[in-house]
Amino acid sequence: MKSAAVPSPKLYLIIWFWLAGLMLLGVLLSELPISKSAIVTIILLLSSIKAILVSLYYMHLKAGHRLLAVVLLAPLLLSGLAVALVLSSRLIRL
Repeated sequence: MKSAAVPSPKLYLIIWFWLAGLMLLGVLLSELPISKSAIVTIILLLSSIKAILVSLYYMHLKAGHRLLAVVLLAPLLLSGLAVALVLSSRLIRL
């Protein structure tokens, strides 16, 4: 098993700022006068990006095997299907 290179503290700080910025963007989007479903969809996408950043850098999965990519993508795929199901049922009710 190979030893992964330890990321620098600067990289951790950059990722932290990205996470804080994405969180702030989600909060600001919730105040915009657009439809609730659009806000929820955008916030879910932002949350998925934050989850990927955390798992890749803070959980050190970036240096992992290809199986880890499948494990990472499976919940994202299931979340996407759940959102699509909710949005499709909303379209049927209109």
